[in-house]
Amino acid sequence: MTKALILLVTGAVALLVTGAPGIASAQTPTAVGTVTAVSGNVTVTRLAAAPQRLKIRDTLYSRDVVEARKDGIARILLGGKTTVTVRELSRLELREEVRADGVRYTLELVAGKVRASVARALMGPGEQVEVRTRNAVASVRGTDFIVETGERPAPRRAFGLLAGREVAEGIHGGAARSEETVVVTLSGVVEVANGLEAMGRAERVGAYETARISGQGEPIRLQIQGDDVKSLLKGLTPVRPHEATTTGPSSK
Repeated sequence: MTKALILLVTGAVALLVTGAPGIASAQTPTAVGTVTAVSGNVTVTRLAAAPQRLKIRDTLYSRDVVEARKDGIARILLGGKTTVTVRELSRLELREEVRADGVRYTLELVAGKVRASVARALMGPGEQVEVRTRNAVASVRGTDFIVETGERPAPRRAFGLLAGREVAEGIHGGAARSEETVVVTLSGVVEVANGLEAMGRAERVGAYETARISGQGEPIRLQIQGDDVKSLLKGLTPVRPHEATTTGPSSK
């Protein structure tokens, strides 16, 4: 074997050895949150694995899908700065994107209802939290808000909540596009836009206001009353620690 060939083979082996850790690390999922409370039937699906029962103190990773079935509820601490409550009959995918201007945490709400409470004082420069449905985007840096979505148009109510039947059907509705999204701001400001319209108008929804997006339409903003808040929070009350479910197989 000539000296040149020996050097070529040695270099190729060195490249494979040094490159392997980089490849492995690129495939390692990023931890984005921790389960702080869970009750009832809630599962997590990771990559191509089968769904596992969600447990308190489980670590959640980017691209994990959390699904709360009938009577299930979970509370997640996202990035150490945002508390996310997942109501029953809801499916949510977690994502983290590191960008040049900061980290973006995305909650992809396929169906159902979530509440997100963002601690503005803890947010770093450029950090952002957004909730996406199939026809809406709600972006914030620090606020307390609720997002609900369903697969089909639902009867309109006084302050824009969706009917429970549409939300329940949405969890296993397949490829049908969601046409109804409601965003309710409890404190702070949420910027709401139609995710299907690249040039659509963004609506700034303040405290005690709600925005409803139907299909490809622009957000319609309405006021809500203080008495409505109790109804808005129904099913979103975080479970107490002693009520949390700690049995079942680990999701790790």
